[in-house]
Amino acid sequence: MGVTNLWQILEPVRQPVSLSSLKGKTLAVDLSLWVCEAQTVKKMIGVVTKPHLRSMQAESC
Repeated sequence: MGVTNLWQILEPVRQPVSLSSLKGKTLAVDLSLWVCEAQTVKKMIGVVTKPHLRSMQAESC
């Protein structure tokens, strides 16, 4: 699922920015993949406290 080699395709136009340069701006994040992955979080219910947050934290690091 997704675009094969997306990061390699985008590499020539990549422009790293500092977090401070984003201050006061709106940043959009596509969470659709996380929503799909969250379906597997149901398996963690009763085993892990707040599994939805654990899943999001793991993906963002």
